[in-house]
Amino acid sequence: MTLKRWFAGFFLLLLMVMALFVNSILFSARSFQHNLYTVDPGSGGVISLAELAAVDVQVAELERQTAPQRGEAAQAEQKAATAQLELDTARDAVAAMQVKLLSTVADLEERAGLPPAAATGAFDTADIAQRLERIGAQRATATQTREAVIAARADLIKLADAEEALGPKEEDLARLEAEKRRIGEFIETSNRAALGLKGQFGDNFQRIRNEARALEASSPFGLGSKLVSMHPTFLTTLLVCLMGALGALLYLFPAYLNRANNIYFADIVVRLVFGMVTALAFYIVANASIAGLTFMPGQDATTNAGASLNPFAVSLIGITAGIMADDIAAWIRERGREVFGGARP
Repeated sequence: MTLKRWFAGFFLLLLMVMALFVNSILFSARSFQHNLYTVDPGSGGVISLAELAAVDVQVAELERQTAPQRGEAAQAEQKAATAQLELDTARDAVAAMQVKLLSTVADLEERAGLPPAAATGAFDTADIAQRLERIGAQRATATQTREAVIAARADLIKLADAEEALGPKEEDLARLEAEKRRIGEFIETSNRAALGLKGQFGDNFQRIRNEARALEASSPFGLGSKLVSMHPTFLTTLLVCLMGALGALLYLFPAYLNRANNIYFADIVVRLVFGMVTALAFYIVANASIAGLTFMPGQDATTNAGASLNPFAVSLIGITAGIMADDIAAWIRERGREVFGGARP
């Protein structure tokens, strides 16, 4: 192996590594734009990662400021639930005492030979007291019945105390509910503000932010952040050209490994440029004549936005054109003759 051939091989290897590195970053950025356009067509696939990060910081700050209130809201919810349970338990106990007392009074009236009282819709403490007085006023009332009347009066006093105790419990529950609403309104205001900030980037803010972080982590020197802010059509064109260069390198490697061929620096440079130009030309012809490059049902060639072009399809066109540059250039020339006419050489 001559020194010139060795340097040509090293130069070819260096170009391949550079092409892989640049194409990986460019493809990642273009894929990010395509995914962004899919989840948020209104964005057009263009986004400023700096603005996205700024909004993320503002949302995090809002959440930090409301963190104490969120803890208080959980405590207020728990306290209100406990107070509601205690009030319900007390009301159930009062209702049980009322039923028991009504049954006792009715039984005492039956023993005393008094006609049963007319049924009323609600429990009336004063009415029960009058009925007990009427039973106790009967001279023919037996001693056992009088003792039962005394016990019923004691139960009536306990019932009155229990009903009176419901008032503070109801007030306490109302106070806790008001506190819970106050904290909830504060948190809701913060949530609406955060939602308004996130709404600038559609309905999938967290997904977009996560993918943006992944892109930033995988692209050195902030290249990914700069690329995704470029126009998708320009980025797609650049991707096609660089994929064409990658295809040209794939063409050159087998030629270099075949020792019968002598590959020089000029051959490498010319083939790279030829592959890029052919890829761009083929992409323009294909995009103008073939519908469905986006692989998105429901769209036609006249409505395809630059961001909707599938980066895999674009890369396939570029690599194929770079490898088959000679054949594709001849094919384009033939199609041109068919469309515009012209004599064959």
